[in-house]
Amino acid sequence: MKDEINKLISKLRSYRGKHFDLGKRVIEADDGALYPLDLLIIASLNRSVCLIKGFTSLIEQNNFISAAPLLRLQVDNCLRISAGTLVHDPHEFAVKILEGEHVSNIKGKDGEKMRDRYLAEKLSDDYPWIMDVYQHSSGYIHLSEKHMLNAISPKKSRGKRNLELKITDEDAFISDEIYEDSIQSFLLATDLLFRYIDGWIFTKDNPEKAAEMQRQKKQD
Repeated sequence: MKDEINKLISKLRSYRGKHFDLGKRVIEADDGALYPLDLLIIASLNRSVCLIKGFTSLIEQNNFISAAPLLRLQVDNCLRISAGTLVHDPHEFAVKILEGEHVSNIKGKDGEKMRDRYLAEKLSDDYPWIMDVYQHSSGYIHLSEKHMLNAISPKKSRGKRNLELKITDEDAFISDEIYEDSIQSFLLATDLLFRYIDGWIFTKDNPEKAAEMQRQKKQD
Protein backbone atom coordinates (compact mmCIF):
# COMPACT_ATOMS: atom_id res chain seq x y z
CA MET A 1 0.00 0.00 0.00
CA LYS A 2 1.39 3.41 -0.99
CA ASP A 3 2.83 5.83 1.57
CA GLU A 4 0.16 8.45 0.78
CA ILE A 5 -2.63 6.00 1.60
CA ASN A 6 -0.94 5.07 4.87
CA LYS A 7 -0.58 8.76 5.76
CA LEU A 8 -4.28 9.34 5.13
CA ILE A 9 -5.20 6.31 7.24
CA SER A 10 -3.03 7.62 10.08
CA LYS A 11 -4.67 11.04 9.80
CA LEU A 12 -8.14 9.55 9.97
CA ARG A 13 -7.20 7.44 12.97
CA SER A 14 -5.86 10.56 14.70
CA TYR A 15 -9.46 11.87 14.77
CA ARG A 16 -10.29 9.31 17.47
CA GLY A 17 -9.39 11.62 20.34
CA LYS A 18 -11.46 14.49 18.93
CA HIS A 19 -14.59 12.36 19.32
CA PHE A 20 -14.02 12.00 23.05
CA ASP A 21 -13.17 15.70 23.42
CA LEU A 22 -16.34 16.76 21.62
CA GLY A 23 -18.45 14.33 23.64
CA LYS A 24 -17.07 15.80 26.87
CA ARG A 25 -17.78 19.34 25.70
CA VAL A 26 -21.34 18.42 24.69
CA ILE A 27 -22.05 16.98 28.14
CA GLU A 28 -20.41 19.87 30.03
CA ALA A 29 -21.99 22.69 27.99
CA ASP A 30 -24.68 24.83 29.66
CA ASP A 31 -23.45 23.74 33.12
CA GLY A 32 -24.11 20.09 32.36
CA ALA A 33 -27.76 20.43 31.35
CA LEU A 34 -28.83 17.46 29.23
CA TYR A 35 -31.15 17.84 26.24
CA PRO A 36 -32.61 15.26 23.84
CA LEU A 37 -30.38 16.54 21.02
CA ASP A 38 -27.35 15.76 23.19
CA LEU A 39 -28.30 12.08 23.06
CA LEU A 40 -28.42 12.13 19.27
CA ILE A 41 -25.07 13.94 19.14
CA ILE A 42 -23.44 11.41 21.46
CA ALA A 43 -24.88 8.57 19.36
CA SER A 44 -23.38 10.09 16.21
CA LEU A 45 -19.96 10.43 17.85
CA ASN A 46 -20.07 6.85 19.09
CA ARG A 47 -21.10 5.62 15.65
CA SER A 48 -18.43 7.73 13.96
CA VAL A 49 -15.52 6.48 16.05
CA CYS A 50 -16.66 2.89 15.44
CA LEU A 51 -16.98 3.50 11.70
CA ILE A 52 -13.47 4.95 11.52
CA LYS A 53 -12.02 1.91 13.25
CA GLY A 54 -13.78 -0.45 10.87
CA PHE A 55 -13.11 1.61 7.74
CA THR A 56 -9.38 2.01 8.31
CA SER A 57 -8.94 -1.65 9.18
CA LEU A 58 -10.78 -2.78 6.04
CA ILE A 59 -8.77 -0.44 3.82
CA GLU A 60 -5.55 -1.92 5.22
CA GLN A 61 -6.92 -5.39 4.46
CA ASN A 62 -7.52 -4.39 0.80
CA ASN A 63 -11.26 -4.96 1.30
CA PHE A 64 -12.75 -1.91 -0.40
CA ILE A 65 -16.10 -3.63 -1.01
CA SER A 66 -16.67 -3.78 2.75
CA ALA A 67 -15.07 -0.39 3.50
CA ALA A 68 -17.07 1.70 1.00
CA PRO A 69 -20.48 1.22 2.68
CA LEU A 70 -18.97 2.57 5.90
CA LEU A 71 -18.24 5.84 4.10
CA ARG A 72 -21.94 6.02 3.23
CA LEU A 73 -22.78 5.49 6.91
CA GLN A 74 -20.49 8.36 7.91
CA VAL A 75 -22.26 10.55 5.37
CA ASP A 76 -25.49 9.40 7.00
CA ASN A 77 -24.22 10.76 10.33
CA CYS A 78 -23.85 14.17 8.67
CA LEU A 79 -27.28 13.97 7.06
CA ARG A 80 -29.03 13.06 10.31
CA ILE A 81 -27.30 15.69 12.44
CA SER A 82 -27.84 18.38 9.81
CA ALA A 83 -31.54 17.44 9.78
CA GLY A 84 -31.73 18.79 13.32
CA THR A 85 -31.14 22.28 11.91
CA LEU A 86 -33.99 21.95 9.39
CA VAL A 87 -36.83 21.37 11.87
CA HIS A 88 -38.68 23.77 14.17
CA ASP A 89 -37.72 21.86 17.32
CA PRO A 90 -34.45 19.84 17.20
CA HIS A 91 -35.12 18.29 20.61
CA GLU A 92 -38.53 16.99 19.52
CA PHE A 93 -36.77 15.67 16.41
CA ALA A 94 -34.27 13.77 18.58
CA VAL A 95 -37.07 12.33 20.72
CA LYS A 96 -38.87 11.06 17.62
CA ILE A 97 -35.71 9.25 16.50
CA LEU A 98 -35.26 7.79 19.98
CA GLU A 99 -38.83 6.48 19.78
CA GLY A 100 -37.99 4.73 16.51
CA GLU A 101 -39.51 7.08 13.94
CA HIS A 102 -37.71 7.13 10.60
CA VAL A 103 -36.13 10.47 9.69
CA SER A 104 -37.51 10.05 6.16
CA ASN A 105 -41.04 10.35 7.63
CA ILE A 106 -40.28 13.53 9.58
CA LYS A 107 -41.00 16.85 7.88
CA GLY A 108 -38.70 19.86 7.94
CA LYS A 109 -39.69 23.50 8.33
CA ASP A 110 -40.59 23.64 4.63
CA GLY A 111 -43.08 20.78 4.98
CA GLU A 112 -40.94 18.33 2.97
CA LYS A 113 -40.16 14.87 4.28
CA MET A 114 -36.48 14.64 5.13
CA ARG A 115 -35.44 11.73 2.94
CA ASP A 116 -31.73 11.10 2.43
CA ARG A 117 -31.54 12.71 -1.01
CA TYR A 118 -33.42 15.76 0.29
CA LEU A 119 -30.92 16.11 3.15
CA ALA A 120 -27.96 15.62 0.81
CA GLU A 121 -29.29 18.29 -1.55
CA LYS A 122 -29.78 20.69 1.36
CA LEU A 123 -26.22 20.09 2.57
CA SER A 124 -24.81 20.47 -0.94
CA ASP A 125 -25.86 24.13 -0.95
CA ASP A 126 -22.97 24.81 1.45
CA TYR A 127 -20.85 21.72 0.83
CA PRO A 128 -21.04 20.85 -2.90
CA TRP A 129 -18.83 17.76 -2.52
CA ILE A 130 -21.39 15.97 -0.34
CA MET A 131 -23.68 15.02 -3.23
CA ASP A 132 -20.96 13.20 -5.19
CA VAL A 133 -19.82 11.31 -2.09
CA TYR A 134 -23.43 10.49 -1.19
CA GLN A 135 -24.21 9.15 -4.66
CA HIS A 136 -21.01 7.16 -5.15
CA SER A 137 -20.99 5.60 -1.68
CA SER A 138 -24.71 4.76 -1.92
CA GLY A 139 -23.85 2.56 -4.90
CA TYR A 140 -22.04 0.18 -2.55
CA ILE A 141 -25.04 -0.41 -0.28
CA HIS A 142 -27.12 -2.47 -2.74
CA LEU A 143 -25.68 -4.92 -5.28
CA SER A 144 -24.91 -2.71 -8.26
CA GLU A 145 -22.48 -1.90 -11.06
CA LYS A 146 -19.97 -0.92 -8.37
CA HIS A 147 -19.72 -4.53 -7.26
CA MET A 148 -19.68 -5.84 -10.82
CA LEU A 149 -16.78 -3.56 -11.74
CA ASN A 150 -14.94 -4.70 -8.62
CA ALA A 151 -15.19 -8.30 -9.77
CA ILE A 152 -14.37 -7.95 -13.49
CA SER A 153 -11.63 -6.34 -15.54
CA PRO A 154 -11.03 -6.26 -19.29
CA LYS A 155 -7.93 -8.18 -20.37
CA LYS A 156 -6.18 -8.70 -23.68
CA SER A 157 -4.71 -12.10 -24.42
CA ARG A 158 -3.16 -13.07 -27.77
CA GLY A 159 -4.91 -10.20 -29.49
CA LYS A 160 -8.29 -11.15 -28.10
CA ARG A 161 -10.34 -9.19 -25.62
CA ASN A 162 -11.36 -11.19 -22.57
CA LEU A 163 -12.67 -10.54 -19.11
CA GLU A 164 -10.71 -11.29 -15.98
CA LEU A 165 -13.02 -12.31 -13.14
CA LYS A 166 -12.32 -12.59 -9.44
CA ILE A 167 -13.90 -14.05 -6.33
CA THR A 168 -11.59 -13.18 -3.45
CA ASP A 169 -11.79 -11.32 -0.15
CA GLU A 170 -9.11 -8.87 -1.31
CA ASP A 171 -9.23 -6.18 -3.98
CA ALA A 172 -7.66 -6.81 -7.34
CA PHE A 173 -9.04 -4.06 -9.56
CA ILE A 174 -9.18 -1.04 -7.19
CA SER A 175 -6.68 1.72 -7.96
CA ASP A 176 -4.70 3.65 -5.36
CA GLU A 177 -6.53 6.77 -6.54
CA ILE A 178 -9.87 5.27 -5.50
CA TYR A 179 -8.43 4.35 -2.11
CA GLU A 180 -7.11 7.89 -1.61
CA ASP A 181 -10.36 9.52 -2.72
CA SER A 182 -12.40 7.36 -0.36
CA ILE A 183 -10.23 8.17 2.66
CA GLN A 184 -10.24 11.88 1.78
CA SER A 185 -14.02 11.73 1.54
CA PHE A 186 -14.22 10.05 4.94
CA LEU A 187 -12.06 12.83 6.38
CA LEU A 188 -14.31 15.49 4.82
CA ALA A 189 -17.45 13.82 6.17
CA THR A 190 -15.96 13.53 9.66
CA ASP A 191 -14.85 17.18 9.60
CA LEU A 192 -18.39 18.15 8.61
CA LEU A 193 -19.86 16.12 11.47
CA PHE A 194 -17.46 17.81 13.88
CA ARG A 195 -18.47 21.22 12.52
CA TYR A 196 -22.14 20.61 13.24
CA ILE A 197 -21.36 19.34 16.72
CA ASP A 198 -19.18 22.39 17.44
CA GLY A 199 -22.12 24.51 16.31
CA TRP A 200 -24.45 22.76 18.74
CA ILE A 201 -22.00 23.22 21.62
CA PHE A 202 -21.86 26.95 20.88
CA THR A 203 -25.66 27.14 20.70
CA LYS A 204 -26.05 25.23 23.96
CA ASP A 205 -23.61 27.52 25.76
CA ASN A 206 -24.78 30.75 24.07
CA PRO A 207 -28.49 30.42 23.19
CA GLU A 208 -29.10 34.17 22.87
CA LYS A 209 -26.04 34.78 20.67
CA ALA A 210 -26.92 31.78 18.51
CA ALA A 211 -30.51 33.01 18.08
CA GLU A 212 -29.29 36.48 17.08
CA MET A 213 -26.85 34.99 14.55
CA GLN A 214 -29.69 32.94 13.10
CA ARG A 215 -31.89 36.03 12.76
CA GLN A 216 -29.11 37.92 10.99
CA LYS A 217 -28.55 35.00 8.64
CA LYS A 218 -32.23 35.01 7.67
CA GLN A 219 -32.13 38.76 7.01
CA ASP A 220 -29.09 38.39 4.76
